[in-house]
Amino acid sequence: MNYVSDSIQRYSDVDILSTQGRIGRKRYFVYSTVIPALVFWAIASVAGLVSYLPFTTTAIFYAIMGIAIIATMLMMVRLTIQRCHDFNKNSSVAVLALIPFANIIFALIPGTNGLNSYGEVPKPANWLFKASFYGLITLLIALAVFAAIQLPNSPLISNLLSF
Repeated sequence: MNYVSDSIQRYSDVDILSTQGRIGRKRYFVYSTVIPALVFWAIASVAGLVSYLPFTTTAIFYAIMGIAIIATMLMMVRLTIQRCHDFNKNSSVAVLALIPFANIIFALIPGTNGLNSYGEVPKPANWLFKASFYGLITLLIALAVFAAIQLPNSPLISNLLSF
């Protein structure tokens, strides 16, 4: 009898280009924040460069920007499907990823311990993902505090309040 093989935890690999499998909270938050931003800005940069070519029109610029937005949304939904699988929900809940900042809520929901109907436990986050996770959380808190301090002093708000 082999008692050791039953007590060893097996982990599933995370494939960000698939909708199969599971993804952990920290890895999901880092991926859902960084990868869509990189995809969007890479495609938007191409659109910006194309807009300076003499033979292009603004329609081409907007078409490329539309592709950037669709690619970003597809990446977010794909990652959120894997995150839903981690807490044993089906992929229909992943449509909520299209709501701004919903990835924060999905990162807070704990995953299922052990095997569930969508596979084995995803690999735990290494030190790089943990540092990136806490760095992104710190950055978001700092941006929220900055916005809360600066928003009342903005000309837009003061013009709205003057009516």
